[in-house]
Parts: sequence; C-alpha cells; structure tokens
Amino acid sequence: MDKEKTRNITKNFLHRRLRCTEFAITNACIAKCSFCNIWRQSPKVFTEKSKALDTIDRLADFGVSHLTLTGGEPLLHPDIIEFVQRATARHVNNAVLVAAPRLLMRKDMIPRLEDAGCDLVSISYDSGDPQIMAKSRCIENIMSDMEDAMNAISKTSLKTMASVLIWNDNYDRLEEVCKGATAMGFNVISLNYPTFSESRVYTLGGEGVSLTRENVIDALEDAINIKKARKYDIINSIVSMKNIINYLKDPKTTKYPCYGGKRVLFVDWFCDVRPCMQLEYIIGNMSDIEERDLNLRPCNKCNMSWYRDFSTFFHGARSIPAIVESVSRTGKLL
Repeated sequence: MDKEKTRNITKNFLHRRLRCTEFAITNACIAKCSFCNIWRQSPKVFTEKSKALDTIDRLADFGVSHLTLTGGEPLLHPDIIEFVQRATARHVNNAVLVAAPRLLMRKDMIPRLEDAGCDLVSISYDSGDPQIMAKSRCIENIMSDMEDAMNAISKTSLKTMASVLIWNDNYDRLEEVCKGATAMGFNVISLNYPTFSESRVYTLGGEGVSLTRENVIDALEDAINIKKARKYDIINSIVSMKNIINYLKDPKTTKYPCYGGKRVLFVDWFCDVRPCMQLEYIIGNMSDIEERDLNLRPCNKCNMSWYRDFSTFFHGARSIPAIVESVSRTGKLL
C-alpha cells in the first residue's frame, strides 16, 4: 500500500468517516461452487463502466478507504483494470477477489493489475488437495492454475491472500490448510466463516457448509490457537473470531455487533447499496444516495466474516484491542 493510501485511511479514521466496501461488479462466474449459487443467476450482468467509475468516486467521497472488487468473478469484467486504476487514483486501498486463477494468466492480467495499483489479489483456497479443490469449485486443474498464477505474481510487487472458507472438508484441519497456503506462496490468509443467505442477489449456503455451530466454534478456536502460535499470517483478528464464537453460542453476548450499512457496505452490479450481501434491504442507489443515508443501526443477524471483522474497528474504546492487534501485525489499520 502506498503512502497516499495509508494517509487516506488515517485521515478518514481520525475524522470518523472510515468505511470499507465490497463492490460486486458482475454476477458472471466460471466457478460453480457447492456453497454459492450466484453462478446460476440469469441474465448475466456487468456493471456499466461509467456507472462503476462514478460509484468508486462517490464511495471515496463517503470515506471508503478499502474497496474489494468482487462478483461473481470480477476478472471477467472487461473494465476491471480501469476500476482498480480509479480506486488507486482516489487513494483507496483495493483488493480483487479471484475464484478462477487461470484468468490471472490471460491478457497480461498480472502486470496490468500491478501497474494499476492493486494492493491485494485474493484467491480462493479451501483445500490443499487438487481433487477436492476441483470438485468444490467445479474448475478442472484449479490447483495447477493457481501454482502458475502464484509463480507469476511472485515476480511482481503484488501481495496475495488465500481466501479460506471454513467448510465441511477443512473445519477440523485448518492448520493443514494454512500450511498448504503458505507453501503455495500466499502472503496472508483470511478465514471466511460459513453462513447461509437467502438473498436473491447473493445466495449462499448448501451442503458444503452444513456444519453445526459446534463445528464452527471448534474451527475458530483452532484458528485462534494457530494465530497465537504465529506460524501463519491469518488476518482475522482474535478479537473478531472470539466475537463470532460468542455470537454462535448466544447472540445476546456479542460484544461487537455489525456496522453493515454504516461502516461496511455492499454494492451490487446494479450499483444498489446494501448493508451486506446477505440482506434484501436496499439503502439506495449510488446514483443518488447521500452519505447521511449510511447510518443504519448495528446488526447482529449473521456471522458474515468480512463485515463482522471490519466492524470490530468502530466501537469506540471497545475497539482498542482489535485496532492494536491489526496495527501490530502490519503497522497499518487495514
């Protein structure tokens, strides 16, 4: 992350305007994951270029300092590089999520992302077993594609993150998965907590994540111990993982409710703004929404990782442990 992006994060945080956003720029996807039905959607939608660029500008005006470009598969969008360039021009830290790593090896995508100022390439990594990965994501040769992409990225300044979903195959052997991701060359690892969503925009769930609450709690407790051992760089804070454990045991004991719709946002391919991808409620469209509209009350309806993790930063004095943990790991808040 360059100095201007770091300054922007610091400025917005000190002025209590810091926000983080996921912007899904298409519902098209190559993967056919067992725990996500977005690939079934029809028609396929790609956010219009001018609307997407205006959306990134307005998000930056609202204090958004971290933007994750997602989908579907964002690399399928023909204008993905220009979206990264616009985020960089507005000093917004940005990440691109990737489900099909073969796309990174086409159209000079890796050097173009680097030149555009992409801060992080996040690649789905749910198992170190090539057959399990191929079956889970329904992408043949996905592991060899990932190895090729990671080798190419290693020759650049791009940083990489293994995006690990806790699911039926790995909840009881997360250390093995972290070891494999680190051996693959990933800089950091993020854990995605399994959840179900009946949102028409982003349907999540299925047999692949049919875990009991006890399964997920055990997995998170293992993840906390792995992080404490400092063997692998897991970015999820211990504060947040403990918060999710409390939520799963008894939602009333949750110390940090979610600031979806206030500090963390989801923008879909129609440029509609939602508190998160899981909720049907639309706050407004980026064409006419105002910053004052982003003031929803804290929510405690699910354990969606990205939103819950970031939300731990925005609870005043209670957030000090989460902020200290984050800054001590990287020297930066995000």
